[in-house]
Amino acid sequence: MEAAQLTQQLGNWTQTPGPLYRRLATAFQQAVEQGLIVPGARVPPERELAKALALSRTTVLTAYNTLRADGWLESKTGSGTWVSHRLASAARHRTHAATVNGASTVSLLQIGGEAVDLAMGTLFPLAELPAELLAIDAESQKALLTERSYMPLGLPRLRAAIARLYTNHGLPTDTEQILVTSGAQQALSLITALCIQRGDAVLVENPTYFGALDAFRLAGARLSPVPVGPEHVRSSMLRDRLLSVGHRLMYLTPTWQNPTGVVMPESARQSVAALADEFGIPVVEDHTMSDLSIEGTPPGFIARYSKAGMVLTVGSLSKIFWAALRVGWIRGPVGTIARLARIKTGSDLGSALLTQAIGAQLLTVLDRAKQMRRHELARKRDLVASLLREKLPEWDFSIPRGGVSLWVKLPGCDARYFVQCAARHGVAVSAGSIFAVDESFPDYLRIPYVLDEPSLALGVDRLASAWTEYRGSTEARTARSEPIV
Repeated sequence: MEAAQLTQQLGNWTQTPGPLYRRLATAFQQAVEQGLIVPGARVPPERELAKALALSRTTVLTAYNTLRADGWLESKTGSGTWVSHRLASAARHRTHAATVNGASTVSLLQIGGEAVDLAMGTLFPLAELPAELLAIDAESQKALLTERSYMPLGLPRLRAAIARLYTNHGLPTDTEQILVTSGAQQALSLITALCIQRGDAVLVENPTYFGALDAFRLAGARLSPVPVGPEHVRSSMLRDRLLSVGHRLMYLTPTWQNPTGVVMPESARQSVAALADEFGIPVVEDHTMSDLSIEGTPPGFIARYSKAGMVLTVGSLSKIFWAALRVGWIRGPVGTIARLARIKTGSDLGSALLTQAIGAQLLTVLDRAKQMRRHELARKRDLVASLLREKLPEWDFSIPRGGVSLWVKLPGCDARYFVQCAARHGVAVSAGSIFAVDESFPDYLRIPYVLDEPSLALGVDRLASAWTEYRGSTEARTARSEPIV
């Protein structure tokens, strides 16, 4: 196990009480009990983990010695140190082992209660909307209470509303072309189950949404990255990659790309559709962020330009209204939607009808919601950008015209190590590497601007304090050849 990987499994370990070595040892035990670290796994040397956590080697050595004394670790001269089979296995029988260890799981579970959470890009619900939109009327209740079906394709009223939405935006769509899912993440999982077998290649942006990477990796796919630039991905590079590797799927987030915030131009969208038709490869265009425009209007859907219907468009109510609704969807060819529905039926029989009914009501005020989010995100984006430029002028970023986060480059720094220092200062933030297909973007952070303004200001203050300590410890480490606290 590499040091950077172990730091992710430990989560936000600094939020527990006690001296640093004890906090580290406790977090290690909890990670083993949760199944995040498996028995027999070899742990990194003290010096490597100390560098990854921006701690002194003495602190890590003391934590390792504590774990050895308690039976959690075993060592042998010349063979290294590993997790004890006996004690770790017993601990796992006492708890539920984690079944997924992807970046999305770590991001959702590691945030401590006292930390300012600048890691998750989830917006608060739109509380300004009328409360009656979150409760279905008596007529709708009566209709649902006389229904015996699970409706695996989704509530007809919601499917029709989504179809009208696409039609009104220049993409003619029938109700039969819509499958309602439990959020966009399930939509990606269903498409993966339909299109991907172990060993298949998937063409993806780099960096990109870590939830998609998790879904593809869980399916055993080979990820084929294409770099994201100021104008998204280059269609010429996509063509070259398609010619050199036999891909089974292409995954793109063309509007307010997560995490960079860039937008694919209309000409590139036309080229992507043409490539899909030419090579016969399905394209997933993930539009979960597309409703979050701050300035201007983004181009239309890639699916508008596909003649062979090879594009699957994913949407969601999570970003614009409320993440906990778990209402998402897939728009695609009727035959493909039917096959996806059969897979979904085997998974959950159908998404909750009550939340779908609420989703249908919320779509009636979509334009109003977009305007609310536009004002909110513009205000928060400008605040965070201003504070970062004032307090951390050496950090480099561009101002996105939409989306929920800044993609920030740190000078001469491995962000995976800096986030550990930031956690000790009470702010959780995501390193760029969790959005990467490979080990690229080690010097980037994604900083969402979704919290209330006082929390955002506090978070930036804590980042600035952490940066001062980190840079000081880096200079001292250079002089002493060893990390210090």
